[in-house]
Amino acid sequence: MSTGSQHRPNFLVVVVDDMGYSDCQPFGGEIATPHLQELAESGARFRGFHTSSLCAPTRAMLLSGCDNHQAGMGVMQPLHAVNQYMQPGYEGYLNHSVPTMAELLREVGYHTYLAGKWHVGITEDTRPAARGFDRSFAFLGGGASHFRDARPLSSSEGKQTMYADDDRFCTDELPDGFYTSTHFADRLIGYLREQEDDRPFLGYLSFTAPHDPIQVPDADLDAYAGRYDAGYDAIKRERMARMKEIGLIDRDLEVNPGSGLFPTWAELSDEEKRREARKMELYAAMIERMDHELGRVLDTLDDLGKRDDTVVFFLSDNGANPKQPEFYQPNTPEQIAADFDNSMANMGREGSFVSIGGAWAEVADTPLSYFKTTTYEGGTQTPFIVAGGPVTRSGVVTDELLHVADILPTMLDMAGVRRPSEIDGEPVPPLYGRSLAPMLTGAAVQPVRTGMDALCFEMLECCSVLCGDWKLLWMAPPYGDGDRWQLFNLAEDPRELEDLSAQYPGKVAQLEGQWQAYAEFVGYIESDGTSAAQELGIDRFFEFRLGED
Repeated sequence: MSTGSQHRPNFLVVVVDDMGYSDCQPFGGEIATPHLQELAESGARFRGFHTSSLCAPTRAMLLSGCDNHQAGMGVMQPLHAVNQYMQPGYEGYLNHSVPTMAELLREVGYHTYLAGKWHVGITEDTRPAARGFDRSFAFLGGGASHFRDARPLSSSEGKQTMYADDDRFCTDELPDGFYTSTHFADRLIGYLREQEDDRPFLGYLSFTAPHDPIQVPDADLDAYAGRYDAGYDAIKRERMARMKEIGLIDRDLEVNPGSGLFPTWAELSDEEKRREARKMELYAAMIERMDHELGRVLDTLDDLGKRDDTVVFFLSDNGANPKQPEFYQPNTPEQIAADFDNSMANMGREGSFVSIGGAWAEVADTPLSYFKTTTYEGGTQTPFIVAGGPVTRSGVVTDELLHVADILPTMLDMAGVRRPSEIDGEPVPPLYGRSLAPMLTGAAVQPVRTGMDALCFEMLECCSVLCGDWKLLWMAPPYGDGDRWQLFNLAEDPRELEDLSAQYPGKVAQLEGQWQAYAEFVGYIESDGTSAAQELGIDRFFEFRLGED
């Protein structure tokens, strides 16, 4: 390892946006991702890694090591209820009670770099430059066009559609030929090459791909032409066959029948099939392009002689995205048709806005159930790869229950950094995550979590408790009744198809007790069912967030 810095490793955290569990090559996907495959083969890939069911809460937990309800993302704006709005833990940005990985590592001499999506603060004191990053090129919002026009997903998100170059907005200065994945890689490569000393670095490479709108450079438009013409179930079967060969799932596991909420392939007209297949072609091309750009960053580390000293963490921020363009209020199908050119010839180019939708999202999350926004496994279980530096763990790991909040304490452990107990005299919330370093480096053989340790999640009143083989699930509308707990044995039923709550009321009571303890610990505020954005007006809601009142 590098000298002069107590042999501390470099860290590269790579996050993709809305990629499904089985999309990439190391997790059974047909999408060509050779650089992710190389990382997986040189390190370890994990089944059983969990995030929030939405983007910003996951990023808050990743950056802080705390639960999202402690870190300011108890709910993702603009979805706050009136009784949650601006309450502690529900600020709508990464609050200042939690130190970030960049702040903690910079304190001990790390260079800290960010390129890509931030989504946890827009104001001057909540942007990356104010939260520990020496250099940053950040997309501050949730989603937008991947090209230079930076067109927002809806008019309500206009103020979130901002790029910042260090501490200054630069949305109007994006260069010709701008494409998110390429430019993010360019910026991180630039930061790495500009570094003149041998101090360790933290690099946070946060792609917005493959978040909708599904868009790719012209050179990639036909990279997967015809690949998805066989439809949903055919791709599910292909992926499951590869996953069984890899050892990610049991050989007797059957194809997930899905939620039944979307038309089957056979029920589509020929024109609908062509459009559906085209969307997935473009989505696959986005993921392959992302992998190509990641490869350029890894090659740069090789060129600089830093690759062997760098621990790489790769994850998706939640499950695949089922939303259609009209989901983003106040969009309507009529408005999307009028404002965007979604013809077959233009789909995937600048000026188009298409999403893969629910049926392909279920394919992307094979063999899991449901998708982003839910606390079914398809919403919160994502691919996770760790490789490099002191990591000796290798192969496919299926017996560890892991959480996105584990990444920060793992870094601190590997770097020999102590987290403070208070900031400016105020107590710091305790870490929700646990260090994976002993498991990753071979220093310990015991599991990170035992069968008695629980992980809990909540977003938009969708809740879950994971404990050993068991899972307790509360699903709010539109994907559940919102009036009862369901119980699943994930070891026997990873697809969450058989509710065992009536058979095991004692287990339900035990896990519900763990949920109540968690809710009290993190300061969960149950929604009163009102909408703060509607109460204030969407523009007024965002004005508070921007400090423009």
